[in-house]
Amino acid sequence: MAWGAPNIPSVSLIQGSLLKKTALIFVAFALFLSACGAGDGEFAASVNGTEYTVGDVNALVFDDSETVSKEQFAQFLGFLVQWDIVVSAAEDDFDIVFTDEEVATAGQEIFETNAEPGVTFEDFLEANAVSEEFVTKVAHLQLVEAALGEVLIDDIEAPSAEDIEAQRAIAYDSLTEVCVAHILVETEAESNDVNDRLTAGEEFSDLAMELSTDTGTGAEGGDLGCTSPTRYVPEFMDATLEAEIDVPFGPVESEFGFHTVLVTERTFPTDEELPTDEEIIESTRNGELPQVLSNWIGGHLDSAEVTVNEKYGTWQTNPAGVVPPSDPSDTTPTTAPPGNATTTTLDEDTTTTAPTEDTTTTTTVDE
Repeated sequence: MAWGAPNIPSVSLIQGSLLKKTALIFVAFALFLSACGAGDGEFAASVNGTEYTVGDVNALVFDDSETVSKEQFAQFLGFLVQWDIVVSAAEDDFDIVFTDEEVATAGQEIFETNAEPGVTFEDFLEANAVSEEFVTKVAHLQLVEAALGEVLIDDIEAPSAEDIEAQRAIAYDSLTEVCVAHILVETEAESNDVNDRLTAGEEFSDLAMELSTDTGTGAEGGDLGCTSPTRYVPEFMDATLEAEIDVPFGPVESEFGFHTVLVTERTFPTDEELPTDEEIIESTRNGELPQVLSNWIGGHLDSAEVTVNEKYGTWQTNPAGVVPPSDPSDTTPTTAPPGNATTTTLDEDTTTTAPTEDTTTTTTVDE
């Protein structure tokens, strides 16, 4: 869930957590017009004693002359509440403060990073139906997120010596490279026949093209190329590390069937290529940081004193945001964010060869 489109924030506050990945993708939207109206000075919400008006919400959209649904208004109002809580808490807890100039520079970077070539800043704002104030607050949150990370990471306990060695062992396997071919058949008896024919002098590549049920590699003489053994299922990985170079090895049973494995080359990482203790500690802490940030933000969202004008919704912390009134067709006298947007990010690392572990390209929506 995002705050609602536009999906400008890379620090989308959800359940008190910061978005792990930064992705700014703007999508088309539709405004829901309303005939009713109200003054900018009307109370919208208060956060720990600080009051915000309808006008403060209006200031976040590009054109405050239009009126939109209460659902959309609640999304912008929820963003404003969360911005206040996080920015204020960061200052109170860690004296994290940014100058107007620093925030403005970060806002300009958002524009330069996401705008199409030749688009002016005004056109950028209009295309995304947001104001400069909204972009500025998003930029402010990004700066605060980065600063919080620098502070909170020091509180994360370093891994033990045993954990460091375990991580180095994983890195060792990942940096090892094997060049391997295989012949895949359905039964152990068939695999034994393959080995007998190889012992009798037949060529590995010829038998792979004739017999292998892995038709993708079979046509290439069984060649799987050169890669880390960790890319394969455990049984096949172990075989690539155990087999003598240029000596057929098998049968090796896996979920795919029975393999005869031929390793033609195997290289191992040097000590200089392996991560140092400091690098492993840094990597481990960085891996734990998102949860630490989530816990910190979640605690402040839970403890904040938030009051929302019931005309515009109610505040909740799980997930964090303003819940609009029960009748979303009833509209507020103000502008609000465009329609719901989603971002998709693709995780890489996919394979197609038979003995590799099943991997899929994953599409994730804003977390």
